[in-house]
Amino acid sequence: MSSKTEAIKISPNEERLLNTIMNLGLREVKPKKNDNIIVYNGLEEITKELGSGETKKLLRSLVSKGYLEEKSFDSEIICPNCESARVLSRYNCPHCESINIHKVQLLEHPICGYIGNRIDFEADDGLVCPKCKTIIGSFAEARKENQENKSKIIRMIGSSYICEKCGSKFEKPTISHICEQCSKTFTYREANYEKIPIYELTEKANGFAPTELETDKLKQIEKQLIEKGYSVEMNALIRGRSGVDQRFSLVAKRVGDTLLLDVSNWGKQNDLISLLGKRTDLEAKSVILLDLAGNPDLEALGKAYNIIVLSGKDEGYLEKLSINLLDAPPKEDDKKRRPFSWRGKENKKQENNQIS
Repeated sequence: MSSKTEAIKISPNEERLLNTIMNLGLREVKPKKNDNIIVYNGLEEITKELGSGETKKLLRSLVSKGYLEEKSFDSEIICPNCESARVLSRYNCPHCESINIHKVQLLEHPICGYIGNRIDFEADDGLVCPKCKTIIGSFAEARKENQENKSKIIRMIGSSYICEKCGSKFEKPTISHICEQCSKTFTYREANYEKIPIYELTEKANGFAPTELETDKLKQIEKQLIEKGYSVEMNALIRGRSGVDQRFSLVAKRVGDTLLLDVSNWGKQNDLISLLGKRTDLEAKSVILLDLAGNPDLEALGKAYNIIVLSGKDEGYLEKLSINLLDAPPKEDDKKRRPFSWRGKENKKQENNQIS
C-alpha cells in the first residue's frame, strides 16, 4: 500500500493511468500505430480523451517518479505540421528534386563473364543471362551465399540512379517525407524524430495501490473463508513472538486455526521468502501466497517451505484453496496444537459415536 507521502506525488491522471496498466494485469505497455498516432496498448481510451501528447507526458512523469521504467523500442518519423505518424519516405533526384527516378543495378554472371544492367537479365522465368541464355531464376536465390549451382550465381557489381525528368545519373538520392494525414512534404531537417519506448512497471508501482485484480480475488477468498466459519481481516497486523508487527494481505481465524495470506503481484521468489520469514515469527496452521502473475516455479518452491501457492491465473484457485485447506481433515500435529477444550470436544464426539 502506498503512503500518504507517495500519494501526494501522483496527480489524478497519473494515478488513473497507473491503475489502468495494473488493472489490466500488464507488466509493460508497448506502442502501436492507431490510425494516425502512436498509442500504447491498454491506454487507448485515456489517449483518446487526453490526447497523445498529454499521455506521453504522464508516462514520462511516472518514469521520473520511479513508477515506470523506460526502455528503448523504436523511433518514429512524425509530421512537423499535424504530428501524424502516417509518414511515407521517398527518394528524390538531388539535382531537380523529382521523385521520378529509377534504380540501375549492374550484374555479373561469373560462369560466362557477362556484365550488364539488371533489366537486360529480366525475363518471364526470372533472370536469364543475355549471353549464355542460362535460366538463373529469382534474384534472391541467385544472390544466396550457399547457392550450390554455380551457373545460377550472379554478383551485383554496383548500382546507381537515373532521373527520368532531368536525365541526371547519381549514386545517392536525397530523401523526402510526405504526411498521409495533411499531405505536407518535408525533409529530415524539418521532421520530428521521436523515440518510441516501452514502459515497464517497477516494484515501486507494485506498492502504489491494490489493483482491481488483487482486490477482486481477495474478496472471493474472503467470501469462501467466511462461509467456512472463519473471521477475516484484510491488510491485518499481527504481533509476532519477536514483538514485531507483521502485516498480511489477509488473516483468517476460527477456533484453533489461523490462516495467513499474502499477495505477490509479480510472482517473485522474494515475496515467498518474505512470507516465510514472517511465518517463523508466528504460529499458523496454513500459510498461503496468492501469485497473481502465475509463476509456475513458485508453487514448487512453496512446497519446499510448506507454503501453499495459489496461482491467480488459474480459474480453479478457489477450488484448490478449498480442497487443500478448508475441507481437509485436521492433521495429528494440528490436533496437538489445538486448545484442550477443542480436543476434548473431539474425544467426546468419538465416545458418543462408539456408544451409539
